[in-house]
Amino acid sequence: MYTLWKLLISLFLCITLVNSSRVLELSDRFLDVRNEGQWFVMFYAPWCAHCKKLEPVWALVAQALYNTNIRVGRVDCTRFTAVAQHFKVNAYPTIIFVKGPYDYVYNGDRSKEELIHFVNRMSGPPVQLVTRADSIDILKSNNPIFFTYVGKQSGLLWDVFYSAAESYQAHGYFYATSVEIAKRHFDVDTVPSALVYKERSHYYFPYSDNFERIEPAHLNETLYRWVNEERFATFQR
Repeated sequence: MYTLWKLLISLFLCITLVNSSRVLELSDRFLDVRNEGQWFVMFYAPWCAHCKKLEPVWALVAQALYNTNIRVGRVDCTRFTAVAQHFKVNAYPTIIFVKGPYDYVYNGDRSKEELIHFVNRMSGPPVQLVTRADSIDILKSNNPIFFTYVGKQSGLLWDVFYSAAESYQAHGYFYATSVEIAKRHFDVDTVPSALVYKERSHYYFPYSDNFERIEPAHLNETLYRWVNEERFATFQR
């Protein structure tokens, strides 16, 4: 019995060490490599009770993502203060998905399933291409609010729409589709154009029909502001 108990303890420790080894311990050097690939990082303090509670879940997340191109790590903010300041960490734990120059703070439920769902969503392109007409119906059922670009994925309006999607990827859903597919679901008068679907209706970006007359910098600022305003429901329930 004693031998069996020792074996079980050894097995448990082995599993714990394997899971823990998947989490990369990051230092100040992380600032030099943050643009290399995609990272899912927990910023913590050793004395933080919430951080300690998250540790076993974080190990499971790292284990689940081990064979992907997502690197899971953590930063001790009491030791590497420069990293904490760079990412504007002021609460523990702070969870951030790092993709190139963009940092996406995670504010959802701290379960393994929700954390991995967030990673899968953020690791994909900021604008998803819709190639089937029935996919729009699915989007309407699953997402109460989403943004859609209609037309060829080129030109000024597309560039600005894509840039806004990169910035707001963690806060909204962005799609692009052809005129033919869009006309089956929306009233399309101008191409290219950008619209938001919300509250079972759709509303176009106000400058979709004359965006070429607007200075690029002003168009960029205006579309960013439009996305930021329209990503919320009109009436909060």
